[in-house]
Amino acid sequence: MSTPLIDHEALTRWLDAQGLAPGAPLTVEPLSNGRSNVMYSIERGEHNWVLRRPRKVAVERADDLMRREFRLLTALRATNVPHARAVALCEDTAIFGCVFYLMEQAEGFNPVGPLPQTLTDAYEPVAHAMVDALVSLHQIDWRAVGLEDFGKPDGFHQRQVTRWLGQLDSYDGRTLPELAHVAGWLDRQLPRHFEPTIMHGDYHVLNVIMAPDRPARVAAIVDWETATIGDPVLDMVGFLEVYGEACPSGQGWPDPSGLWRRYAISRGLAVDIPVDYYVALYNFRMAVLTEGIYQRSLRDNTREPAHDVAERVTLSTRRALTAIEQATHTL
Repeated sequence: MSTPLIDHEALTRWLDAQGLAPGAPLTVEPLSNGRSNVMYSIERGEHNWVLRRPRKVAVERADDLMRREFRLLTALRATNVPHARAVALCEDTAIFGCVFYLMEQAEGFNPVGPLPQTLTDAYEPVAHAMVDALVSLHQIDWRAVGLEDFGKPDGFHQRQVTRWLGQLDSYDGRTLPELAHVAGWLDRQLPRHFEPTIMHGDYHVLNVIMAPDRPARVAAIVDWETATIGDPVLDMVGFLEVYGEACPSGQGWPDPSGLWRRYAISRGLAVDIPVDYYVALYNFRMAVLTEGIYQRSLRDNTREPAHDVAERVTLSTRRALTAIEQATHTL
């Protein structure tokens, strides 16, 4: 018996060859179903792993991205960054038609929604733990852990607008003049200097697994597919943009400004550095990515209604424009 995208017999043979609980019964269950990658819970003997593979075979760069994620998780092994430890990489595409890898399964919960009884009302400690986990990532000496060629920090900001405008043009869809305005403003506001670090690239509350016990701590940061070497402030600003929606202060979560202060002090940054550029860049990127989803939804409206996706494009664009307006008033 096989699960979609997983051949149980082929997986069993590969696990045996790797010495991963050879001969023990194997249980495979779907775990998550992302747009680009899918994950499966793998139980064998006393082991619990997660198998991560591309959603589709032969998608451009999919195999390279699997190798890249595995390399990063391996590099983080000797650090204090909370992550699911890398177990094994399979580059034999004869098994599933793609590269895939195994990692340990992180036990815990996602902090969006009610907290478990063990952490009842511990909103502030949970929020602080998420910030501290990101700080731990940004403090890693990326060269020392073997990631000296993992990204290109030189020209990082100069490439952003060109990259995302290029992606927008590739959709061959509608004209979005407000996004063009945001792009022009970003090109004129490039940061003069930043200290490059490992960037998660998509750090937010949905990509965090919290340990279920006290004191509050992050068990694992997940979904590393957009990780690179770049400007860490963009990571933190992106986290706060999502946090403000997913963790409203009315439910007991601390104000985002306090979390920014905690991050800045921990990293030795000035608390009052201007972040409007980063807010605009983050939302510009989100608008472009969501526009791609919108264009696909026009061809296949079964996954998500096109009208709903278009509203999200508009929302991200408005947030970018608001950041520009605020920056203009403070210049």
